[in-house]
Amino acid sequence: MNLADDSRIWIFQANRKFSQEEKEAITAKLNIFIEDWNAHGAVLLADFKLPYDQFIVVGVDENQAAASGCSIDKLTKLIREIDADYSFDLLNRMLVSYENQEEVIIEKLPTFKQLVKEGAINNVRVFNNGISSLKEFNQNWLLPLEESWAKTLLN
Repeated sequence: MNLADDSRIWIFQANRKFSQEEKEAITAKLNIFIEDWNAHGAVLLADFKLPYDQFIVVGVDENQAAASGCSIDKLTKLIREIDADYSFDLLNRMLVSYENQEEVIIEKLPTFKQLVKEGAINNVRVFNNGISSLKEFNQNWLLPLEESWAKTLLN
């Protein structure tokens, strides 16, 4: 993303990879949205990316103008529309994603916790979709299990 490191971000994970057609449609919708996105009339300097063809990451450089509650609601509305079109489960915060040999795997949180505790998931990298800055995204979005938020589940 072409934004300052301290830009605010939102990460939405899909329950499956985007097809090429879906990716093109999502990109078109996000381009239109970002072009017109504002907070109380102030244009927001924003950008997005679709990493792994399975996540939507939207960022705003709040040094120029801060995202307001209303502008964040507009983003959420757009994500809901995309979700309604493709059933990606983008707003489900009870799903956990991790990377195992370059494949993104999605599990329900209770299942993920159980698998980690049993030792069935190890030597993987875990996505932290709760981070909120571009710098954190670039440095700590995907970490080895033992360095991630899930390390407390390890014995």
